[in-house]
Amino acid sequence: MRDDLVPGNPFPDLRLPDHTARERSLSELADGQPLVLNFVRGWWCPKEQVRLRLLVSLQETIQREYGAIAVVTVDEPYVNGALRAGLGAGFPFLSDEDRAAATELDLVELTDAKHRPFLPFTFVLDSLLRIHGVWCGFWFSGNPTPEELRLALREITRREQPTFRPQRVWAAGGSAPADAGIDADVVWIREDAEGREIQRGAHDGPLPAVGDRLGESSVDARPWIVHAVESGVIHLRKGGEPDTSRNVRHGITAPPPGSL
Repeated sequence: MRDDLVPGNPFPDLRLPDHTARERSLSELADGQPLVLNFVRGWWCPKEQVRLRLLVSLQETIQREYGAIAVVTVDEPYVNGALRAGLGAGFPFLSDEDRAAATELDLVELTDAKHRPFLPFTFVLDSLLRIHGVWCGFWFSGNPTPEELRLALREITRREQPTFRPQRVWAAGGSAPADAGIDADVVWIREDAEGREIQRGAHDGPLPAVGDRLGESSVDARPWIVHAVESGVIHLRKGGEPDTSRNVRHGITAPPPGSL
């Protein structure tokens, strides 16, 4: 593993074809959220199939709770697509067929001359793609457990989101100071109608103007509208009419058939 791939340092924003052969970057896939990044030997490795099934079992929890998962293999996109579908994975599989990324990152498993796969590393990255934790699964027991992944994501959320303790933030005035939480030059803060902070993230690009739209709510599809702009902070509140229907727009999930 390259010497600079250690906690606290940024991870390279790799750009590789996904399982549909469309080029995607890690920053695009993370979309401003913490990322569980997995380098996988390939479809042919039984230990990796166990590891991938474990990730699939966690995908609803991680992706529902504002996180992302991505897998990188040396297999071609077609093979990655078949493996992904067979596993029931809802996260992207990226392809590094020519081993360019594997070589650049010094993650090639040298003792497997037949496949020249990735060493099975797991990285947990924060919302700015900085490395928070690293595990090497050359021995299967070296892989992170679900609890270790949960704790890593909890530590990131606690550091980045002042509303990890929401009542403390609301009692102090609604939103935390600009320099609290995520370490970015400019942050956006999603607030309720009374100015109580819900979530924040790093803003990339020019500052918007009051009244501009920055995305929409996953809960009720209402737009996030710029309410105020001050030094280092963009305050967002929902526009449009409140949804008073009984419709639930969150993705409702149920156990797979036959699992109960």
